[in-house]
Formats: sequence, structure tokens, C-alpha cells
Amino acid sequence: MPSSPDGYGPARTTDVAALALDHVDRLIVGTVRDMHRAVASRAFRATRLVGGRVPESVHDAAATSLYGAISGFLRVSSAGVRAMATRGIGRPVESTRRGRQIVAAVNGLIGDELRMLDDPQAIVMAVRKDGVDVPVTGWQVAEAFRGGSSHLVVFLHGLCEDDESWSLGERTRGATYPTRVQAETDGTPVMIRYNTGLHVSENGKHLDVLLQQLVEAWPVAVTRITLVGHSMGGLVARAATNHATASGQSWHHLVRDVVCLGTPHGGAALEKVAHLGSRALRLLPETRPFSTILESRSAGIVDLRHGYISNDEWEGQDLTGQWGLDRIAAAPLPRADYYFVASSLGASERHPLSSVLGDVLVHVSSATGVTRKGPIVQGARSEYVPSAHHFALLNHPRIADLMVGWLNDRASDPPALMAADTDV
Repeated sequence: MPSSPDGYGPARTTDVAALALDHVDRLIVGTVRDMHRAVASRAFRATRLVGGRVPESVHDAAATSLYGAISGFLRVSSAGVRAMATRGIGRPVESTRRGRQIVAAVNGLIGDELRMLDDPQAIVMAVRKDGVDVPVTGWQVAEAFRGGSSHLVVFLHGLCEDDESWSLGERTRGATYPTRVQAETDGTPVMIRYNTGLHVSENGKHLDVLLQQLVEAWPVAVTRITLVGHSMGGLVARAATNHATASGQSWHHLVRDVVCLGTPHGGAALEKVAHLGSRALRLLPETRPFSTILESRSAGIVDLRHGYISNDEWEGQDLTGQWGLDRIAAAPLPRADYYFVASSLGASERHPLSSVLGDVLVHVSSATGVTRKGPIVQGARSEYVPSAHHFALLNHPRIADLMVGWLNDRASDPPALMAADTDV
């Protein structure tokens, strides 16, 4: 659970209110002010010929005073509400499911900024059980995962989601991927929550460290790991194995399956639209302020446009000025099977809706890892689910059946052989 760096406890509703006031001041008031100035500047061109700059100066002074007063009020209010939070006033925001959803969404939008400001709402990557963090120590892991098997099935959510997002549709379907994995395979589901506003490569580094700690703390010897990622989660899974290979960690030798659901391996269509929209809004002074709103999106969101999984791909680069076709190749794990699942709104890949919108956020070709330069991962198996939007992939009966089958296909692999791989 996010907590304040000052040690006054978990993030509270007052922290959320203060953050909202800060962004209303910076984005809403700032955008309206800048647009007002641009429109006024164009309008006063005509009056300059008759009345000189006097009417314009009077207008500008009045506008500056008005916007300054509004901004000042919001800043004072934000400071006051934040002071209340430091005194422990306000309900812990993560005490409810809706509160945890808000925290996850905010982290997806501006999580990099929250982390930089040491905001108590910034999520720290953690193993989760029943909606709370599980410290990765021997007795706490053993207590949280009583009867855990030697096969870890690690679930990684997508942008603006959290560990509880996998329960989408549980009431109508009666099951989720984790519950079916628990009941129908030898795997033990492990839920991870992370700050989706950070760079994918940074989350991959954090996951690398976390999984190494988890394997060492697990109550029985781990012989197999399956990584399941929805959307951004699939990129984080690949980033973690890539980082583990470079850092010399041993857990990635245990990975036998990497399942990516609606993952934008070749970039996300909606983020590309946002990128183009931001550029288009900069063409006119009157619309330029709105570009600032689009460009304030997090590093994690920008990474989705490029499909980047390594910091070598973005360090020192102006990501907002690149389309994102050039990526550094990352070698897949030699003993792991890769499964890339795509979906579309249309009933077939050739349906107009499928061709234009994909699953709303990711195109079929990107989700199956096929680009103009060839496949992202050689030998990856791809599956296509028609008439399903992006978030339907969080709990889809056909995918659940496939996942159970994939996990059971390799259940007969000799554990001794798997354990020996750690010496490779």
C-alpha cells in the first residue's frame, strides 16, 4: 500500500484531493489561461490600429489578475489539504476497491511524476494477496501462500490497472485466470502490482529483483515460472527477463512460459493517435495549450507507443518526437514458450473495425508481435480472439481454456531438468 515518505501513514483521500487541486491549477487553469491569451492576441490585432495597445494592456492586466487569483486560491487550498493529510486526516484511499482503482489509474497517468515528488500515492512494485502487499520474506510469503507449489504463475496487469483487475467479469463467469490456474493446473498464482507510469524498462528491472527475492523466499524449491501479462504487463515481463539475462540473475532460467495478452509489442495504436494529436494541436497558438495536456502523459504511456522494453532504447532520446519503429532486439529465453494473444472488435481480422481499431488500444499485428521487420520473438505462438475488446482479455473463457492447456502441456517436464537449467 502506498505510504508517505514522511512516515505519516498510507495515502489518504486528502492526498488525492491535493493532487487533484494541483493538476486543476496546472493543466486546466493553465490551459484556459494560455488559450485565452492566444485568442486575445489575435483579436487585439485589429484594435491596435485604432486604439494602440491600451485596450490590450487593460485586458491583459485584468486577465492576469483573474487567473492569478484563481491559481493562488487553488495552490493555497492544495497546501491546506496536504497539511491535513500529514496530520492523518482523511480515510486511507486504498481502504476501498474504488480507491485502489483510482490510485492505479493516477499512477498510470502520472506515476513517474508521483515517484519523483515522493507522493504517498506512488505505487511501489510488490507481490499482492487479497488486495494488500506481501513483504517478500520467508515467513510472510509462506503464510500468504500456504500450500504453494513449485510452479509460480506470475500475473502482471496493464496500464492504469492493478492486481485486482484480473477479477473483471468474475461475477458473470464465476472464475478468473488465477482461480482456474489454481484449480486446474499445478501452478500457484502470484499477483504483482506496479506503478504503470514508470518506464517499462524500469519496471522490468524492479520485477527482476522482486522475482529473484520471491524465488529465494518461496517455501518450496521453485522449478518452473510462468509469466502472464496483460497489455503493458507483457512488455514488463519481457523487460524483466531481458534485464535478468544482463544482470546475471538466476530466476529467468526457470521461466517456461511467457503469455502476453493484448500486448503492444509493436506499439499501441491509441498512443500513436495521442502523439499525432499532440503534434497537430501545436500548429495553432489557440490550440497549442491543449497539446500540453496530451504531452503530460507518463513515461509508461509513451513507452507503449514505441513498444520499448530496454532503457537503451530511450535514454538520451526525445521519445515525443519519434514514431517508435526502431527497437533494439531482445533475445527470447531459449527454454521458454511464448504465447501472444490478440483480439479485435470485429468478428474477423479482415473486418473494417479490426483493421482500423484492432481491440481499441492495440492492433492485431502489434499484439501478435509481427512488424514490418519481422516477428518480435521468433517462434512465438499467436492466438486470435474475435469480437473482444482490449479489457476483455483480462478474463476471457477461451483464453482461460488455452492458458490451462498451455500450462498443463509442460507439467510433465522433469523437475530435475528444470532445476538444472539454473546452472546454465
